[in-house]
Amino acid sequence: MRPDSVAWERAAEVRGAADGWRRAGFIDEPTERAVQAIFPDPCVTPSAVWRVLNAGAVAAVILFSFGAFAVAVRGSSGAVQAGLLLFAVACLAATDRVEASPRLARRGAAGATAVLGAGFLLVGLALFLGETLRLRLDDGIDLLLIASTLAWAAGCRRWGSPFFAALAAASLFLFLARLPNGRLLWLLGGVALAGACARRLDASAWAPSHRRSAAVLLVGGIVAVYAAINAYSLDARLLESVARFSPDRGLRWPGAGVLAATANAVVPVAVLAWGVGARRTFLLDTGIVLAACSLLTLRHYVRVAPLWAVLVLAGVAVVMLALAVERMLRRAPGREIGGFTAEPLFSDERRQRALEVIPVVATLTPPAPVDRPGFAGEGGRFGGGGATERF
Repeated sequence: MRPDSVAWERAAEVRGAADGWRRAGFIDEPTERAVQAIFPDPCVTPSAVWRVLNAGAVAAVILFSFGAFAVAVRGSSGAVQAGLLLFAVACLAATDRVEASPRLARRGAAGATAVLGAGFLLVGLALFLGETLRLRLDDGIDLLLIASTLAWAAGCRRWGSPFFAALAAASLFLFLARLPNGRLLWLLGGVALAGACARRLDASAWAPSHRRSAAVLLVGGIVAVYAAINAYSLDARLLESVARFSPDRGLRWPGAGVLAATANAVVPVAVLAWGVGARRTFLLDTGIVLAACSLLTLRHYVRVAPLWAVLVLAGVAVVMLALAVERMLRRAPGREIGGFTAEPLFSDERRQRALEVIPVVATLTPPAPVDRPGFAGEGGRFGGGGATERF
């Protein structure tokens, strides 16, 4: 990332934290103004609604322009490939240019051009491998996955997008699944990725967006480990079905069923314990999702009730547990137990702003028409000498 972009991100993080601290009552308004004076943020940050609308408008213009170009060249493969490359270069250059401007960096256009630039590049590469070089399908898919991993990883490094980090991780693990013993590679790769990213969650040398990308990669590594040892995934050979090699060449673990059944119960509990110990909300959320997946896996082998009943009961149990924990925290001395509290601290401010998007969108709809009554005369009389008439 550019040094200026990193400085803008750090300033925005500090200012957002100061705003949350003031709302929670930890600091007063003069202190907040002093923090904002020390950490000025020159970037213009519109609401989430306008960023999404702006990104959608930019994406529509670019896609329609490419569609017009494809129609003009009458679908010629070489011309389309050249057009994809030109549009990719133009989009990536525009992204770099927009990210360098404090007035435009956070308006949503940079995200649209970055995604479309990488997308054009990968689609053009796929056409080049398949139609120009005429590679075998398996070889083309492998090369495309490698290129996809590198492209999204480079975009994440350059512009600090957690979404790009997720796409890079997905491309990497899809490529690993296509290799021999892909399940073992998922297990080892997931452990390595999670271990490497866990140490970077609070790295002061990294930009805030890079730290968020590390959190995304950490979750990706945990999910990969769980998918590799899940009992249903092992029995159905889901990862082996993606491999370019024969599924019979996959790794056969002795006692794999027992190990998988044990891991289904141990991994979600371990992730939840990690989240509690590290005070990481996203780890707690990941552990809850993995626990739900383990319950569904258990339901597949032990049919104690219909699937809908299991899902309903699991949802009710989670809600009841959340209410019980909240009640316990509110009744504790100081409304706090071991650093956990039910009070709305500054970390909840962003979620509140996200929920405020819904009424904002509702205000964008045109108002309902109002019937305005026109003139309605009550009638009158004229005449004299006993003669009357109404009008």
